[in-house]
Amino acid sequence: MITISVSDYNQFSQDYYDSVINSLQLHRLKCSCGHSACLSVHAYYCRSVFLPDSILSLRVCRVRCSECGRTHALLLSSIVPFCRISLSRQVMVVQAFEDCASLSPLYDDDMFDENNVKSVILRYRRFWRERLRSEKIPLVPLPDLVLSCFAIYSMQFMQIHRGTNILFAGTT
Repeated sequence: MITISVSDYNQFSQDYYDSVINSLQLHRLKCSCGHSACLSVHAYYCRSVFLPDSILSLRVCRVRCSECGRTHALLLSSIVPFCRISLSRQVMVVQAFEDCASLSPLYDDDMFDENNVKSVILRYRRFWRERLRSEKIPLVPLPDLVLSCFAIYSMQFMQIHRGTNILFAGTT
C-alpha cells in the first residue's frame, strides 16, 4: 500500500480523495520493489470510513507495478489501513485516554459508540503506546506523528496489520 500525505486530516469525501489521486504524478510514486515510474491504475475497491453522521463508502484506487506485478492501494494519510475509524478520530480518543479525560463525549454520534472507543484504546495500549514513548513521538501535530511513524516503523500510526506501506509526501 502507498499512503499519500495530505494536509487536511478531517476532510473525507470521494471528491476530495479523487482530487488528491488525480493530482498525483504516478511516475513519481515508488513501488515496494524499489522501482519508480512503473505504476499504473489497475482497479478500484470500496472501503468504509466512519463519519460523524454517516458511513462513507470510499472508492479506493489500486495501482500495479509493471516490474514486479504487485498491486498497491493508494490511501490518504488521514486513513488508517484496515480500519474504518479515521486517524484524527483515533488520535482524539488516544489523547482523551492519556489525559484521563472522560471518554463519553467521544461517542455522541450514531456512527461511533463505546465499543469503537474501547477498540481504539485496546489497540493503542497493546501496540502503539510503548512505541511512541520509546521514540518520544508526540501525538500532535498529526503530520509529524505520521512522518515519525513511517520513518521509524514503516507504518501508519494505529496500523496493526503488518504489511508494506510506503509514505509518499509529494502530492503535486
